[in-house]
Amino acid sequence: MENLKNNFDVIVVGAGTGGSTAARFAAEKGLKVCLIDRKEKNKIGDKICGDAVGTDVFDFLSIKHPKGEELSCRIKGAKLYSPDLKKCIDLTDSKQAGYIVNRIEFGQRLLNEALDAGVEQFMDKTMVLDLLYNKNFVAGVKVKLKNGEKIDLKSKILIDASGFYSPIRKNVKSDLIEKEILKEDSILCYREIVKFSPQDLSVKDPEYISICLNSEKAPGGYIWYFPKNESSVNIGLGIFMDYKGKVKNLYQQNVFKEYIKTSKFEIISSGGGVVPVRRPIWSCADDGIMLIGDAACQVNPLHGGGIDPSMRGGFFAANTALAAIEKEDYSINALWGYNYSVMTSFGAEFASLDLLRMTLQVLSNTDLNFALQQDLLSGEEILEISSTGRIDLSLLNLVTKAFKGLSKPNLLLDLNFLRIKMNEISKLYKNFPNDIVKFEEWKSKVTQVYDKIKKTLIKTKIVN
Repeated sequence: MENLKNNFDVIVVGAGTGGSTAARFAAEKGLKVCLIDRKEKNKIGDKICGDAVGTDVFDFLSIKHPKGEELSCRIKGAKLYSPDLKKCIDLTDSKQAGYIVNRIEFGQRLLNEALDAGVEQFMDKTMVLDLLYNKNFVAGVKVKLKNGEKIDLKSKILIDASGFYSPIRKNVKSDLIEKEILKEDSILCYREIVKFSPQDLSVKDPEYISICLNSEKAPGGYIWYFPKNESSVNIGLGIFMDYKGKVKNLYQQNVFKEYIKTSKFEIISSGGGVVPVRRPIWSCADDGIMLIGDAACQVNPLHGGGIDPSMRGGFFAANTALAAIEKEDYSINALWGYNYSVMTSFGAEFASLDLLRMTLQVLSNTDLNFALQQDLLSGEEILEISSTGRIDLSLLNLVTKAFKGLSKPNLLLDLNFLRIKMNEISKLYKNFPNDIVKFEEWKSKVTQVYDKIKKTLIKTKIVN
């Protein structure tokens, strides 16, 4: 390729929602940015996803809200269904409102805004082969271009936004960054976008996304039903990784047949993928490198939503890169502020939701039906968890729940223990150390909370 540059302030690998956001804000700040993606340009944004994103992130970043072709529909909130579908919890508030986006149109818009912001070099159909190092600092990447040529691209700071199966995360020389993600901390998803005639089938709750918990039909995960417009829906399910090879059959039997009650339909899009459903990785940075989005497990553990946190992560990474480059310090000490920004914001929320996710995964349908029907976990409390990462219950509420749960006292005790631990871990993340010196001490305290929850869940499995 002619006129190819190979030396940059920042190289961003992956031009999805997180990578494009990071590249945009880094370029706007005057940094020399190279943006790389393995897809060809016109396919960037094409991803198996629920396609939902809240309104708040656009205000946070001060960027345009979705409109026109990139906006499929607006949503007021979410509805959570019990396995028997007899109980529906309405999760409606301003923070749950948002959009269903046309994923490609939205992705193309974010990419084009990054390029317009001054990204110096964009390289599509480019594959990362290896990391480059300078005195144990990540200093760039070796890539294979679309013409087959292999070259080195050097950076002061590398931002990895290459997704859950990131080859960079797996191969980085780091004692801080987790390289492998446990299979129990991810789910296998399959979804289809189905189009039909409004005369043959009507969209259910067109202003809400619907999620159904069911340990038998979607073991370890959930079933989702998201409206796209008046004549199409995004439906799918997520399940334990152990069910690999069965996901399409489970989808056909438990999702498609349940919702598409017409013989006249068209499959617009279909496919599967793996989504992390856990807290962010212990450290999202090391010398010369930061990770964002799925590569750093920055995904909501309860419903797998990753657009919002990936964009926030990209923004935080760009700000951190600017400060580090101004100081000419690319060490983990200079990049630690990125970890701090992530962990004390959505990281705290996701760590709390991770504990809730782990608990919901082991509860039987009987317990899930009972807990939701008896309001042992109400819509207001779930909204509080989603916004603050905590559940704060008054003594009166606890007494009321105790009476409601008398026929299942162990379940009430387990949920109360969960509430205590969610509060505890939220406080730990809100007090994430602002320098690396106290990181191991903090990590040990978080691990202790997880260990206690896991021991309780093992007992729950035995009882069930």
